[in-house]
Amino acid sequence: MISVLIPTRSRPDSLRQALASLLRQTFTRFEAVVVDDGEGEGMEVVAGLADPRLRALPNPGRGQVEARMQALAQARGDAVLFLDDDDLLLDPAYLYRVWRILSREEAVVYGEGVLDLGSWEIPYRPGEPGDWILVDNRILASGTALPLRLVRELGGLDPEVGDYWDWDLWLRAYRKGVPFRYLKGRGVSIGVHGANQSHGNRPDERRFFLERLRQKHGLPPLRLKDHLLLALEGAEDGSVPMFTFGHTSPG
Repeated sequence: MISVLIPTRSRPDSLRQALASLLRQTFTRFEAVVVDDGEGEGMEVVAGLADPRLRALPNPGRGQVEARMQALAQARGDAVLFLDDDDLLLDPAYLYRVWRILSREEAVVYGEGVLDLGSWEIPYRPGEPGDWILVDNRILASGTALPLRLVRELGGLDPEVGDYWDWDLWLRAYRKGVPFRYLKGRGVSIGVHGANQSHGNRPDERRFFLERLRQKHGLPPLRLKDHLLLALEGAEDGSVPMFTFGHTSPG
């Protein structure tokens, strides 16, 4: 079984869409663990859907990392997959593709998809695994999965690196020699807006956490980026063929 870990805060409509994309999956052996970091709107959404595979609970801590840590502590699956409340699984076979890999080997499975800017979308392709992980976090947190046992063996999530909890986890797996498996195709949709853009939202706080991450892993100097900026940079220098514009499909 795959445990899908979803932190949420004051975005009930987005959460409802994220859960709908999960309920459309052809692979049905999953549970969603929704941790509400807000006023309870997320718990109401889950209750309204009345699906026994969906569970919701309040965040006993504060903030996105603590919410994910609580979801992780409650996970019952053999593997966990991260999904933000404003993101979607576009490919109805995405969980099946993840499980097909993780049922055979211990790995980090990540995918590609689109960045949804509202009326526009940008195809996003992080590329095959490589040492670029030491300078850029191209991997989308949403849609990335790995065995629950491995997450715990790696030490779980580190709240001390704040926004970079995901890059920190990928780096620990990479340095342990865990294989990374790349799922191509239109797998996930990432909502891009002011609340989740590194270079435009809480820059001083994010730089603080980025420096913590750099020091923890002994990385070279790092520049504050988000996935939109990475896509734009890849288009400019041709190093990462991930960027073309397209209209967002209706619905």
